[in-house]
Amino acid sequence: MGAVTGATMIATPDQQKRAAAREAALLVETGMYLGLGTGSTVEYFLDALSERIKAESLSITCVATSLVTERRAAELGIGVVPLSGMLDLAIDGADEVEFGTLHLIKGLGGALLREKQIAESARQFVVIADESKLVRRLGERTPLPVEIVDFAVERTIARIGDIGLPGVLRMSDAATPYRTDNGNRIVDCTMAVAMTPPVLEATLKTIAGVVETGLFTHGCAAAIIGMTDGSTRRFDGDPWARAGVASHVATLRSMGLPLPHPKPVIAVMGVSASGKSTIGALLAACLGVAFIDGDDLHPQSNRAKMQAGHPLNDNDRLPWLHRIAGALRGWRDAGCGGVIVSSLLTRHYRDLVRSGCAGLILVNLTGRRDLLAKRAAGRHGHFMPPDLLDSQFATLEPPGADETVMNIDVDASPIAIVTSIMQRLAEGV
Repeated sequence: MGAVTGATMIATPDQQKRAAAREAALLVETGMYLGLGTGSTVEYFLDALSERIKAESLSITCVATSLVTERRAAELGIGVVPLSGMLDLAIDGADEVEFGTLHLIKGLGGALLREKQIAESARQFVVIADESKLVRRLGERTPLPVEIVDFAVERTIARIGDIGLPGVLRMSDAATPYRTDNGNRIVDCTMAVAMTPPVLEATLKTIAGVVETGLFTHGCAAAIIGMTDGSTRRFDGDPWARAGVASHVATLRSMGLPLPHPKPVIAVMGVSASGKSTIGALLAACLGVAFIDGDDLHPQSNRAKMQAGHPLNDNDRLPWLHRIAGALRGWRDAGCGGVIVSSLLTRHYRDLVRSGCAGLILVNLTGRRDLLAKRAAGRHGHFMPPDLLDSQFATLEPPGADETVMNIDVDASPIAIVTSIMQRLAEGV
C-alpha cells in the first residue's frame, strides 16, 4: 500500500516498478524471441509475463542475462535457451536513466556484460524502472560499474582512476571480492569526470583489463517509468534505437566508411521482408541525412486494406506515391540528401516519384523467395501479412539499365550490405 498524503496516494518504489513491469509485459507477443534482464524490476516483469503466458497460452522463447534470472524463469515455467541470433524484444531494468538521452547506467546487479550483449542483440530494447532512476546526469545517484578481468586488478583500478574515475573493488562480503557470472570482478566508480557518456565509455575501452562498462549509450528504444502517482510514462529513444538498428549504427560509424559528395537522395526499394527499413535507416545514419520509412506515408485506408489481406491497386497507391515524390522534391530543393524506403515495385511508380527528384539513386534489395518468406513469417506487428509476398513478386518490375540503381543481394548481414553500398556511393555508384 502506498503512502497517503491528504487525499493523494503516493506509490512506493515497489509499486512503481510493478506498474512499469506490467506495462512492459503487454509488449510481448506470442512467437517472440525475448531477452530477460536482471534485477528487482525484472522480477516483477517475470511475474507479469508468467501470468500472461498462463492466461493467454503465449508461446515464447527466452534468453536470460544472468543465472539468477534463469533460475527465477524456470520456477515460473518460462523456458530459457542460449542466445542465438537476433531477439525480437529485450526487457531490462536500469540503475539510472538519463532524461533527454536515455543513456543508462546498469550493472549494480552484476550482470552488465550479459545485459549489454542481450540489449545489442534485440530489435527493441526497452527499460523499466521506478521514478527515482530518472536523472538529469548519469552518476548523480549511483556509481558506474566496470567489469574487469581477474588479473592485475589493482593496476587496472589505478588506470581507471587515471582518467578521473576513482573506483572501489566490489565485495561479496568483508573478505571476498564479488565475481560476476563470467568469473570477472567489478569496480564501482564515481563519475566525477566531465566527459560525455559515449566518450567516457570509449575511453574506458582503451584500458587493457576492462571487459565492459555499465554505460549503455545507444539502443534504448524506450524507457517505461513507474511514477509516484501510480501511473506510468513512456520515454522514447532516438530514431535509430526505435528502428532497432542503434548497435549497427554504432559499429558502422566506428568503421570510418567513405562518404559521397554531395549527399545523395536515395530510395531503398524491394518487396516485403527484404530489409528495406533496416538498410534505409542504417544508410541514413551513415550519410548523416534525413530518413523516412515510406510505410509511414500510407493513408490509413491502405493500411487497413493490407491488414485485411487485400493487395493495393494503382489507385490506392497514388496518394502514397504523391507523398513520396513530395519528400524527394523537398530534399532535392534543400540540397540536403535523404533516404526513403518504399517498395516502388513498378517502373511506373518509380517514374512518378522520380518526377520530384531527377537524380534519385535506387538501392534495389533482392533475395530468394524462400529467404524472404521466412523473414516475413518471423515478423511481429507488421501491417503487411506474409501471404501478400507472392502478390508483390508478381507485381515487381526490376529496374532497367536506364535507371540509376544498385542491385543488392540481401543474403548478408546488414553491416556487410551497408558497407558495400557506402563504398559504391563513394565510387559514384
